[in-house]
Amino acid sequence: MKTILVVDDFSSIQKFLCTTLEKKGYKTVGASDGNEAYSLLSENRIDLVLSDYNMPKCTGMELLNKIKSNDETARIPVIFLTTETNPQKMQAAKQAGLYAWIRKPYHADAFFAQIENALAQAQ
Repeated sequence: MKTILVVDDFSSIQKFLCTTLEKKGYKTVGASDGNEAYSLLSENRIDLVLSDYNMPKCTGMELLNKIKSNDETARIPVIFLTTETNPQKMQAAKQAGLYAWIRKPYHADAFFAQIENALAQAQ
């Protein structure tokens, strides 16, 4: 069973995503910001990180940079699920190693296809 780390500072969104992913057969771990998420990476076998971009304390971009600069976590695909629309931020994230940028609200079929593709490529 694949484990997805869901990172969002809004607990209701985090819980919704975790429940939705669990119904699709994934195990989930939740975090409320990038710092908490990064510490959970060392405690759990994470196969994919699904993160918001705009969060207090440690943004999704800061989390992405931490993940991709660490040899032990660099293999983990990261997907942003966000309301952020700035094309420069999107380009910077892609250059830093982001797998996909999905805008909220999302289309469920496309959302799950991105997750499945990211997990398949990461094997």
